[in-house]
Amino acid sequence: MAAPEGLALDPQTLLVLGVNLGIIAFAVGTAIACLRATERARRAEIAAKHEAELYRLHESTLDMVLAAEPQVLLTLAESGEPELLVANLPQELGVPGESDKLLHFAAWLDKISAVELVAAMQALEERGEAFNLILRTQRDRYVEADGRAAGRTLLFKLREIAGERLEHAELADKHKQLEEQVAALRGLLDAESSAGERRRAESKPSAEAYFRSFDRLATAFAVFDAEQKLTHFNQAYVELWQLDGEWLSTHPRDGEILDRLRQARRLPEKADYREWKTAWLSAYGANAQTEDQWHLPDGRTLHVIADSDGEGGITYLYENVTERLALESRYNALIQVQRETLDTLREGVAVFAPSGRLRLYNQAFAAIWQLNPGQLDGEPHVDEIIGWCRALYDAPEEWERTKAAVTAIVAERHPYESQIDRPDGSVLACAALPLPDGGTLLTYVDVSDSKRVERALIERTEALEAADRLKTAFISHVSYELRTPLTNIIGFSELLASPIAGPLTERQHDYLGDIRLSGRTLLAIVDDILDLATIDAGALDLKLSQVKVHDVFDQAVQGVEERLKQNDVALYIGIEPGIHSFVADGKRVTQILYNLLSNAIGFSTAGSRISLTCARTDSMLAFTIEDQGVGIPEDYQQAVFDRFESRSLGSRHRGAGLGLSIVKNLAELHGGRVSLVSTPGEGTRITVLLPLEQKADGEATEIAVQVYKSTG
Repeated sequence: MAAPEGLALDPQTLLVLGVNLGIIAFAVGTAIACLRATERARRAEIAAKHEAELYRLHESTLDMVLAAEPQVLLTLAESGEPELLVANLPQELGVPGESDKLLHFAAWLDKISAVELVAAMQALEERGEAFNLILRTQRDRYVEADGRAAGRTLLFKLREIAGERLEHAELADKHKQLEEQVAALRGLLDAESSAGERRRAESKPSAEAYFRSFDRLATAFAVFDAEQKLTHFNQAYVELWQLDGEWLSTHPRDGEILDRLRQARRLPEKADYREWKTAWLSAYGANAQTEDQWHLPDGRTLHVIADSDGEGGITYLYENVTERLALESRYNALIQVQRETLDTLREGVAVFAPSGRLRLYNQAFAAIWQLNPGQLDGEPHVDEIIGWCRALYDAPEEWERTKAAVTAIVAERHPYESQIDRPDGSVLACAALPLPDGGTLLTYVDVSDSKRVERALIERTEALEAADRLKTAFISHVSYELRTPLTNIIGFSELLASPIAGPLTERQHDYLGDIRLSGRTLLAIVDDILDLATIDAGALDLKLSQVKVHDVFDQAVQGVEERLKQNDVALYIGIEPGIHSFVADGKRVTQILYNLLSNAIGFSTAGSRISLTCARTDSMLAFTIEDQGVGIPEDYQQAVFDRFESRSLGSRHRGAGLGLSIVKNLAELHGGRVSLVSTPGEGTRITVLLPLEQKADGEATEIAVQVYKSTG
């Protein structure tokens, strides 16, 4: 409030007023700060809730991934506390599901496997040495054990094995049993030979009982004394050689048994049987162990061990290794086929075992990384190979990811692809693929040539786009420069035709009419070129507003009325009841309809009819222009909307070929589309679909629908 004229405020009043204003300003500032702090706290709370939800989702996903594969996954932290992440192996394997029982290896593994695993875990804990073992449980089942160090945490993983790996494990276990049996028999014979005749006689009943315990073995064995007479044998020996048990009980000599087996064609085929027999029987008294493989005529292969004791007797062990050799042969053949196949590939391939050692590679891999095949044949660890490859490409992040893909122990491994740009100019496409047996496949493809071509194409495309932009800018500039003199020509021609300029002859009137018509035609072409240049530059902004359908119809028809009369063409207009207005750029919709009508008139014959209709199609308005002209051939229908495509097709129409191109561009700017159906000799129908509703000024526009009736 202003003080009365001539009345001055005293200092006390000013002080009180200033204090009050300061208190008000402080209160307003404090309120604003509190509101902002409250808003920040609310946003922080929402973000915290969202982050907590993401953590819960990630934890649930991790649990599902871990439970998807039958396995036991245990972690041992630096404190020594075990954490069992997942334990879902089948119960028939005999693997405990609790961490305490699981770490007590002797309770669920056989003696040898427990000792091996304890030693491996100790080496992992003390020196960080990773291991991969095949273990046998007390239920005679086999599992694969992996151990890795991840920082200061130890990872221990168990999973069931199957297929060829299971067969190898069973054969290795069987081989160990045979070695134990041979050792036991050798110890027995040594103990028996060290005693005298009296002690041997006294111990004969116990030896007989001991040998009877071997009758259940699947491995055939026979014991001959110093006189080469058969003293002990088991049932497997009888079944192997298909001999009469009663005859064997008569203690035949070793040479007699060999002769009978040769007559039955159950011994290896030898060119000089007598010499072979003499050499074989010479083992008596040699106090040594002889091994040989017998390939029998029936296709079987036997691993024969002849162990001679000090007093001249011999113990024979016969192991049927036919299946093992066949398996090894198939395995070696498969590996050889794989090697030959890989060597024919142009991409470098390397296969790593679960332990991280190189199992298989091809020549392309060695050539790409310039490695020595002699070093690769030694099955080096992935760390060594990475060290050799760093000479050509030193990227720690890439090699760490490669190492993790080969050696990491995770529940679910995923493949990955990357690109390596080496300093020598070569480009490699790298891919890592996890294999079902726990191994990893790495591939490297030299894509340097294709990358160079790709870069050249990109540069060429960019150059063409720059040239196109330059062309568009040039056309736009020239069009602007042409528009002013064209406007002057049209204006002066109209001025000359007016009575102000004085009387003109009829021929002069005709000349001025031609000048005006040509000028307007050229001006329309220039306007079309400017519109296309504006659209290409992305600078054409639609001015959306409520547009009445009958208004744009009237404006478009008004522009072609003179041409309709000159060409003697009738126009029918139809608007579906219930359609009144829609949201669009009215000027551009009028331009669309004008171009379509002009095109239809140009291709129509005298006395024909053109129809212009509007109907609703779902959420779109369909503007349809149909003529009875010459039509468009099928092979030309796709090109009519291209720029500068103008063909008379036997009609009187002439033009620059820009009208339909502008129609298509303007329709797409509105979010619509254009379709064409034409039959040569019968006419053409072009339909423009425009959205009934659009967003104007950032808000959805509601359309007031009224009835507009039109007559044709």
